[in-house]
Amino acid sequence: MSGTMTVTESRNLRIHPFTAPDDGWSVNSQIIELQTQLIVIDAQYMLPYAREAVSYAQTLKKPIKRLYVSHYHPDHLLGAAAFRAPIYALQEVKAKIQGLGDRVAAEEHEKHPDRIPDHAERPTVIVRPGVEVTDDVRLSFTLQQHAETENALIVAAPDHEILITQDLVYHGVHVFIAEKAFDTWLGGLRHYESLPYSHILPGHGLPGGPELYGRMSHYLVAARDLFSKSCDGEDLKASDRGLSRFHGQRHARPSRAVSLSARETESLEVAGLPTSYTS
Repeated sequence: MSGTMTVTESRNLRIHPFTAPDDGWSVNSQIIELQTQLIVIDAQYMLPYAREAVSYAQTLKKPIKRLYVSHYHPDHLLGAAAFRAPIYALQEVKAKIQGLGDRVAAEEHEKHPDRIPDHAERPTVIVRPGVEVTDDVRLSFTLQQHAETENALIVAAPDHEILITQDLVYHGVHVFIAEKAFDTWLGGLRHYESLPYSHILPGHGLPGGPELYGRMSHYLVAARDLFSKSCDGEDLKASDRGLSRFHGQRHARPSRAVSLSARETESLEVAGLPTSYTS
């Protein structure tokens, strides 16, 4: 197996995060193991790693009943073809995938034709924010807005103190910041830090605890300062070295510019930070 498997366990609930290697952008598929079934959060970027996640799930001897796509970015969506399960998404995310999914898939397929499909699978079931009980486990579904992306799903098992943040939190991987929603993103981190979750499952990198909030907040504040203070790409690159040393960050995602200003794009590319997906 090329990816990394870990297990987060609390009483009658086990969650198996599958973390792709660097060329799969260190993205996580969260396999929630319930008494009679599996629920998966996010589908991976590349099909080989999505298939690894599916193969691991098969060893648990329970069917995958649902695949949730937290947001429309390709690293969470394009592996969905490897899963034989209904695809769930928020209405806002479903609409984004319908409008942009195939275009994003075609661009990524051109780079990796043997590893990424040429079209995006479509969600078929709408997720409505709220709470439901499945196999005696209470799961909450929340719409997070204006953080790493405009609309994203956060899933929690509040009775087990487990929070699946996906891309609200990264761990040890450089962060996609092209939308520059620093203040609302930091507000989201403060909100969840105030809640009694002891297990934090991020969208990229290995699971951790509440300490991830502080690390993520520090990163975002530093990144916000880079934008405001850097005169050119070399300034940003020098500042980014210090940020990388503090966090031990890896550049899991390639830089690709679409929506930033010319100065911001040049600065980020020189620094090696991710720029933008198609919007």
